[in-house]
Amino acid sequence: MRRFRRAQQGWIGLVALLLAILIVAWLGKSALTSYGLTSTTKPAPGVPSSDPRERARAVEQTIIEKSRETARQVEEAQKQ
Repeated sequence: MRRFRRAQQGWIGLVALLLAILIVAWLGKSALTSYGLTSTTKPAPGVPSSDPRERARAVEQTIIEKSRETARQVEEAQKQ
């Protein structure tokens, strides 16, 4: 009987460890999803993205376009 319990303790510990790993993975996934880091769907055109990286790229592109437009206007004003 003692031998059986001792052999079972290893399996019980292993199952408990596996359960703990699964819980941590599930919590990690939900945390990443809530921060918007695991978004796999693409929004419709014209709709802002919920992915912060995509929003940052859109802001960067807007700034680049505006700076080019401003530079063009300055050059035209200097020509006149």
